[in-house]
Amino acid sequence: MSNVFMEPDHGRLVRRVAAITAGDLTSTQINKVVDGDLDLLKGLPQSGKDKVAALVKPQMRGELRKIIGPTTDFVPIYYVEMARLSARAVARVIDGQRRPLGTGVMVSPRLFMTNNHVIADVQSAASTSIQFNYQLDIDDVPAAVTEFRLDPATFFWTSDENELDVSLIAVGPRTAGSANLPDFGWSAMSSAGDKHAEGDHVTIIEHPDADYKQIALRENRVIGRGKKGVTLYYAADTLHGSSGSPVFNDQFVLVALHHAGGGHNDTELETGQPVPDDCNEGIRISAIVDALRVHHDQLPAGVRDLLAEALNPPAATTPLEATATVPGQVSGVGETSVVGASPSVVTADLFLPRLTITGNVPGLNSSAPVVSITDEAPGAVQPSILERNDAPNPDYSNRSGYDPEFLSKAVAVPSIPAKLLAQCAVPKGLRRSTANAVLRYHHFSLVIRADRRMPLFTIVNIDGRRLRKINRTTGEVEAVETWYVDPRLRPEQQLDQDVFERQRPRLFDRGHMVRRLDPAWGSPVAAKQAADDTFHFANCCPQISAFNQHLWARIENYALDNAGAEKRQITVITGPVFGSNDPLYRGVNVPRQFWKIVVRVSAEDGDLRATAFLADQNAALDAAFGSDAESFTDIDKVVMFQKSVADIERLSGLSFGALRDHDTMTVGLEAVAPPLVSLDEAGW
Repeated sequence: MSNVFMEPDHGRLVRRVAAITAGDLTSTQINKVVDGDLDLLKGLPQSGKDKVAALVKPQMRGELRKIIGPTTDFVPIYYVEMARLSARAVARVIDGQRRPLGTGVMVSPRLFMTNNHVIADVQSAASTSIQFNYQLDIDDVPAAVTEFRLDPATFFWTSDENELDVSLIAVGPRTAGSANLPDFGWSAMSSAGDKHAEGDHVTIIEHPDADYKQIALRENRVIGRGKKGVTLYYAADTLHGSSGSPVFNDQFVLVALHHAGGGHNDTELETGQPVPDDCNEGIRISAIVDALRVHHDQLPAGVRDLLAEALNPPAATTPLEATATVPGQVSGVGETSVVGASPSVVTADLFLPRLTITGNVPGLNSSAPVVSITDEAPGAVQPSILERNDAPNPDYSNRSGYDPEFLSKAVAVPSIPAKLLAQCAVPKGLRRSTANAVLRYHHFSLVIRADRRMPLFTIVNIDGRRLRKINRTTGEVEAVETWYVDPRLRPEQQLDQDVFERQRPRLFDRGHMVRRLDPAWGSPVAAKQAADDTFHFANCCPQISAFNQHLWARIENYALDNAGAEKRQITVITGPVFGSNDPLYRGVNVPRQFWKIVVRVSAEDGDLRATAFLADQNAALDAAFGSDAESFTDIDKVVMFQKSVADIERLSGLSFGALRDHDTMTVGLEAVAPPLVSLDEAGW
């Protein structure tokens, strides 16, 4: 399938798909989707599928439904909240004789933007006021209006109606009402090239006919861009007083300043087709920002700082606890521009080299996001969105599980010999086979050994460039987490909370085999689903907390940070060693050892590298079950060794196939290898 999208600009389409899928697709996958391989969309959350579906040509949407399911007109409920918050910064413009002129929007803490044909010069601006909350409240009566005079003596810049048709003016003193200017927030401007594509939905917040504030929702689509590069065309309902209204994309990022119906400043689209008569024309925010940057350099220092607030919003007075870093993932994207965070979550809406966003959300209060280019290493974790763990989605049909093609060299799921397979759990109603024994979750899979009620092994895809941060503190975190049984299995085939309840003293944590952070990459939705999936008891073993909170995390972090893995992607396979002398605790034999194999592709030669580890908690278990258990502490009672892949095969009973040929352990040294004091001692 090819030529399925409405957007003719290939580079823009790539950037837009990257933005709306928010990290669920790699740059290679994005290019394949843009080239027509829509099968790759199957693994996206439905919200991501619908966003991509909006960009597809109408005649192809029936075919698309066969691939990604029914597209919908539903939007997340937070869309309403984003609209409400964005609307706060929109005001009605009136002249000195109280006559309505149009609409405008705050684009920085001090600067207001509208059309040149609404406010054309300094003299007009000096007698003009703006009214916030000129709207009907929920009880259908007018809200309390707050009014400010404009202050063109402090700042005024304009571009003629036949050029950019924009005026940017400082806001002066309050003349009516009780709210303060910072209470209304602002919408940040951006010259990024991924804010819209043909077919995208747009939303206009306006004062049509200069009446109460209204919103033009849904069924408003981008039709195209003008050939001169400054106009955007869209289908939407507007009236005379709508001039100067902000036009937002679905993430409520400014894409245009509305100014006319039909083709006014351009008569031809980029494609060479004439501008349709039944559409609206807006001035692209990117064109306005580019012009303002030129103007900025010509201003005296004091006034320049005021404009700089609109081009690079100031630091927040009360910053959010999270910092978002989006490394460059799409080739050819090199613009360094300001982007506003969406009102409900702090995420970057474009993929730029080392773009960092911190601060409060525009529209919420006076504090704006800080946007700056940093020197942070690519692959830094993204917004802290996973502080809580929630019940996993009860529909398991959409979990694709571990992807063997995740790395550039395929890594298969471990082979299970028939004798061991007979001990593995199989979901209710399915016949016993290796394929049916593999339980699929978001970004990882596992097999349960039913007689031990624990994973035989887990296998996870980890993408270090797209990881989302989890804000976990030490201490009581483990105690407040909620774990869930997997309904596909019988209760007696998996652990449950009774094993860990009311420990005096507390000996064991509910130890993640796939740790919470590992699969938490991609869009916020996908990352949250994957993180929640790690809280299945099927992914759990009783572990001394030195394992659970410290030991395994070091290995994955070391591999991502220092192993030179291609594109910072790794595959991790983990499991317990089931021994005949494992101590019994509450009806469960607790494993004495755990193994882990880290697989990545070498940046030097493009070949696989597999590094195996064995962690031993024998000393800790002896102390835990000893005579002085009441004073048990597990500090320094866990040791770690590097082992060969072949040795892990003997301990686990599994076969790792070709990984034996890519082992980084020097042959023959495993028998005499001492415990690792540092991971730097391991052969990588």
